[in-house]
Amino acid sequence: MLSRIFGRGSTAPVRADDARVEPQLVKKANDTSADALLWQDNFLSVPSVTGIQINQSTALNASAVMACVTMLAEDVAKLTPRIWRKKPDGSRTEATDHYLYELLYRPNDWQNWFEFCEQMQCSLIMRGNAYAVIARNGRGLPVKLIPVNADWVALWESPEGDLFYRVTPQGLHLMAELRDQPFLIPLVDMLHVRGFSMNGLLGVSRIVLAREAIGLFLAQEQQAARWMANSARPSGYLTTEAKLTPEGAARMAADWRASAAGIRNTGSTPVLEQGVKWQGMSLSASDMEFIASRQFQLQEIARIFRIPPHMIGELSRSTNNNITQQGQEYVNYTISSYTRRWEMKLDTTFDLRRESLEVDFDMSELLRADLTSRMNIYRTGIMSMVMTPDEARIDAGLPPMGGDAAKLQFPANMARDGSQSTGTAPDDAGRPPADQPKD
Repeated sequence: MLSRIFGRGSTAPVRADDARVEPQLVKKANDTSADALLWQDNFLSVPSVTGIQINQSTALNASAVMACVTMLAEDVAKLTPRIWRKKPDGSRTEATDHYLYELLYRPNDWQNWFEFCEQMQCSLIMRGNAYAVIARNGRGLPVKLIPVNADWVALWESPEGDLFYRVTPQGLHLMAELRDQPFLIPLVDMLHVRGFSMNGLLGVSRIVLAREAIGLFLAQEQQAARWMANSARPSGYLTTEAKLTPEGAARMAADWRASAAGIRNTGSTPVLEQGVKWQGMSLSASDMEFIASRQFQLQEIARIFRIPPHMIGELSRSTNNNITQQGQEYVNYTISSYTRRWEMKLDTTFDLRRESLEVDFDMSELLRADLTSRMNIYRTGIMSMVMTPDEARIDAGLPPMGGDAAKLQFPANMARDGSQSTGTAPDDAGRPPADQPKD
């Protein structure tokens, strides 16, 4: 309460004459390039060997990176988180009366869950960390989740080991939303979803670790674009038997580029002077290898983000049989890892386990099969007494019928012993005594 009213608590910065030391920004003992690139304490952009600076904006300029990030962010955001209350018998009911039920549906005044989760997930995928400031009311209950880009957040730690977050607001809207927050936001007031970490405090930035692969992809795109700017033809040279001055050669080259190079001049007819001839160069083996390397780099980006290549348009090794299996593996091994991080973080941040509550993401949106397969699933579920016909109708988007459709259906071949017709009579009911002769 003190940290929210006065901006400090038991471990917050104190007076200068106090024996304790103020919290300090998390820094390493040495500022080596490897350390800075790994943890991103003070740097928002890192250079690659190609010379291209890699940050969130430039990384998204790569079409494969943009496809992977948006796909992962949208697929996680479309999964609805639900709050469940566990019962002693092992069953559970949805806790619609809990404050988190409405908070996750609309985390703040300007975003719904999909928009909020999509923004957080993008930061988690690229930077390895997703942050949202928890705004509370006077009773200490969370009333708003304010997402903040990972590049605007710095982690501070006190000598006692307590953690704080310093947010540098960007824009008037974020400044207004954070005006009541203390200079150093305590750990309990920050929803911090971190990716895989090497120190347990900060997640590792994926685009920093993969900066060379992303930089190479961007460099190849730029090279291909320059190739297209020259009429999509390999370079060549102009020859003449006349003697040219340096100025004349430069002028002739400029005239050639102006009249023949570029997409706008495709099909044009340049006029050459003084016996000048154009000598074109055929597509070399290295040029052919460049085309193949672009395809390999597409696979490399998909491997970095753990995306099946066919989902970003790389179909060289995909068939109708293995695409279905790859889609299932994408949900099991990639999406489920992110949803599990969210579930555990929401559980520990809002202390749900103590209230016998748990968060669960509904994966049915991604696992929904085609209509024929769904009908077979419903049929099997009803015949196996796993679901009622009404539950199948509701899942298919149809209204329930009630009556017998709301009850589990018992197949005739699963009747109890003693009754071969209905399965409801006790053993030997309706059968003649053993000593009575049969007709």
